[in-house]
Amino acid sequence: MPYVTSVERAGIQKGEARTLLRQLTQKFGPEAAQAHRERIEAAELEQLEAWLDRILSAETPETIFH
Repeated sequence: MPYVTSVERAGIQKGEARTLLRQLTQKFGPEAAQAHRERIEAAELEQLEAWLDRILSAETPETIFH
């Protein structure tokens, strides 16, 4: 596994957060994305990846973040 600098990791994290917000908007509407924006933007990369996996089968936004 290649070494990832903290700057690179921060960029990846920001990109994952943006992707999750876009997916929330598409699947559940802009209100859902706005309601969870702060939590998403503060999340660690590993948590974002888990949420991105869950959005595929989520029936409500809340099921993503359990």
